[in-house]
Amino acid sequence: MAIECPASAARAAGPVWRVISQASEKGSAAYNEDIAGAAGACAWIVDGSAFFTGAARTTAESEGAWLVRRIDEILRANPPDDIAFPDWAAALEQQLRLDYATLGQGHPEREAGEGPSAVLGLARLVGDGQACRLEATVIGDVSILIQDGDRIERWTDPSSNPFEARTIAAATEDGHLPGEVISPKALAQILRNRRSLNRPGGYWAINPGLSWTQGLRLFSGSISPTATVLLASDGFMRLVDVIAHHDDRALMDAVKHMGTDGVIAELRQLESADPQAERYRRVKIHDDATALVVSPELYGNAIEKSS
Repeated sequence: MAIECPASAARAAGPVWRVISQASEKGSAAYNEDIAGAAGACAWIVDGSAFFTGAARTTAESEGAWLVRRIDEILRANPPDDIAFPDWAAALEQQLRLDYATLGQGHPEREAGEGPSAVLGLARLVGDGQACRLEATVIGDVSILIQDGDRIERWTDPSSNPFEARTIAAATEDGHLPGEVISPKALAQILRNRRSLNRPGGYWAINPGLSWTQGLRLFSGSISPTATVLLASDGFMRLVDVIAHHDDRALMDAVKHMGTDGVIAELRQLESADPQAERYRRVKIHDDATALVVSPELYGNAIEKSS
């Protein structure tokens, strides 16, 4: 349900996010292609990747790291406090297409869908009397977990699950070689998967060369001022989805008591104890792991309404 909330009113009187804990650690690859942040009423998690044939357009960082950094810059400069998510995404799609073109001429040997992509979770607070309204959009396999009293809810996009399963099968077919980030078979499967990117029946991600806004998933719901929200990359969510060391509720408890950096340290210990991915089937031994924990903070007119 759309909620009109002028930017001036939202910033002067509405709720904002208070950052409780935040951490990001690169995985087995050379660059960290995750990023998370918060500005005013908006908080986000972005997880990038870059798979293609031909030369890279960047030198100081991977194309995936470039893409997530650019999305983060755009969000920090102008967080979408008062614009419908589909309209904001349409403008972002156009901007990223232009930005990517400035990196250099295209590589004709790349197939459609190759190049950098990113998955995104974006959560926005809107004042709603003595409570808050949480609005979110997700594209790809990042997760937004909400804990509000006894209620635990996860918002995500499962469209990539069957494609990830094929990649894991390819990655573990011959076992992991020491020092190998991604096996040749897994990379070949990823490139095959890219033929289904942003297409009906496929999976969705932000990509500067393909339209992606049709893949947005929209969520909304009321939360209390005491709610806790976790935005996490799939590398962080391995503790639940791959290793099964926690369920969603236990993971929320862990980030509250250990902090996000402590939970990542726990994750790395479990991954390192399985260096060939024999117990916990996965593509990379260590994936980038990023998490941001936030809670609503009321101020201005919101305080008066809630007091």
